[in-house]
Amino acid sequence: MPDNTADAFDVVIIGAGVNGAGLFRDLCAQGLRCLIVDKGDFGSGTSAAPSRLIHGGLKYLETGELRLVAESTYERNLLLRNAPHLVKPLPTMIPIYSWTKGIWAALRTLFGSTTAPRSRGALLIKTGLAMYDFYGARARVMPRHGMVGRKTALADVPALTPRIVALGTYYDAMVDAPERLILELVKDGLGLSPGAEATNWTSVTGQQDGQLELTTSEDRTRAVTAKLVVNAGGPWIDHVNARLGIETRLIGGTKGSHILLDHPALLAQLNGRMIYFEADDGRILLVFPYRGKALVGSTDIPADNPDAVTCTEEEIGYFMESLRELLPGLEFDPGQIVYAYAGIRPLPNSEGVEPGLISRDHSAPVTEPAPGRPFPVISLVGGKWTTFRAFSAEITDLVLERLGETRRQSTDEMPIGGGADMPTDAQARAAWLSDAARDTGALPDRLSTLLDRYGTTARLIAQAEGAAPEFVDAASEFSRAEIDWIARNERVVHLEDILLRRTALAITGQLDQPLCEAVCGIAAQALDWDHARQTEELKAFTAVLAERHGVHLAPIDTGHRP
Repeated sequence: MPDNTADAFDVVIIGAGVNGAGLFRDLCAQGLRCLIVDKGDFGSGTSAAPSRLIHGGLKYLETGELRLVAESTYERNLLLRNAPHLVKPLPTMIPIYSWTKGIWAALRTLFGSTTAPRSRGALLIKTGLAMYDFYGARARVMPRHGMVGRKTALADVPALTPRIVALGTYYDAMVDAPERLILELVKDGLGLSPGAEATNWTSVTGQQDGQLELTTSEDRTRAVTAKLVVNAGGPWIDHVNARLGIETRLIGGTKGSHILLDHPALLAQLNGRMIYFEADDGRILLVFPYRGKALVGSTDIPADNPDAVTCTEEEIGYFMESLRELLPGLEFDPGQIVYAYAGIRPLPNSEGVEPGLISRDHSAPVTEPAPGRPFPVISLVGGKWTTFRAFSAEITDLVLERLGETRRQSTDEMPIGGGADMPTDAQARAAWLSDAARDTGALPDRLSTLLDRYGTTARLIAQAEGAAPEFVDAASEFSRAEIDWIARNERVVHLEDILLRRTALAITGQLDQPLCEAVCGIAAQALDWDHARQTEELKAFTAVLAERHGVHLAPIDTGHRP
């Protein structure tokens, strides 16, 4: 690869999950010329498979990770302010089965025991929630915790097991569309640094004498150089380092699986709240309302192949039995499942440690330059969804120091994507909708839906739709103009980018063959796909949906012409 074929960047980030995307935005905000690449779509790996919680890490109190709790609660509060269109408060309930159990087990865990505590009692939970309130005081935006007795709890949630003695209540938060938040971080970065680039469906296939070779999914190649490389490959970190000629064993990931249930009776009992509960084996599980379905998670099983991870029948059985124990007043069966997903947490290699006790904190080991590789490589290990901004800021400061640059701006109060100028109360919302209606011709009700979906970016989509949008499918409330706008403006390469990540059509169980074909036809017009490409995209998406998410659509009609 001749030197004159390479494009020069200050930093190349490999991996566009939430840590990579957050770092990309922060570095771009400091004026650096950055390139971020991902072998799949933006946010299509582990970052697309979380519990969708933005939380302070209540359980990390047990392992004494107080700094992580303080950081997490602060970052949770910032996300509620900086991305209010995507991150929402989530009232939470904790069923309690005893008054005093678990204290000694918790103390043993705090001082290094490798077994998880069981049966956390009311005194222990009350202490934990009080500490949680204390650490969450910085930039607080939500109410403090509470406790109610068994009688009050069962009157409120009658399907709960009568074995409880009390119910703890507190607030955390959830991210409505994690993949969209990642995309918005990437787009923000591109807007902050004119020389920055972001490329999805592009693999790093090797490096030679300081030049990285990139190959797209369509077998186009490109050579780039960087002063510094960041490996944000998540569970693929060791694989990426091998491509760079570095041998590491940094990752010891665990699999987390989730299911979504079509269960109206369960949603009625939840009434907008999450139940954060302890299964019979001591593991913490959760169930909460998500886009009209009930999201249940998650498992914590050692795993090492992120390209083939799925939610298994055994895990589904575990979820079903745990829900029956928690809510004996309701019926649960696998037929209620509309979607399943799984991902591998990029946790540090911690052989011999109980999976649930492996630290969710982050680290960033540096591999210094070596003969044939003139750039250092920083590997982003561990971390959690909630703390991506803090992790990004830490690595940005490290990169700036190594490059001899200084920080220009903080990201603490930087809005994310459509969170910029988002109305924060009913009066401001009404004023925004009224102004946008005059500007775009769209009806206020439709603008309200788009505002909830995209934040203030909704104005651009409403302009594309006009006053009378034609809907792809009445039940999903996505317009043809909306899908067209996504295809043209949100760096779509494949049909799955739209159906799995730019929208929530798949995860909420709304897909059928006609809808997939209709969306594919709109994307084809926007992206100039011929009939063969449309057939290929439909077949590939149907396979991913079945193999990774347990959703089986009718066979695609290869004679279809959208």
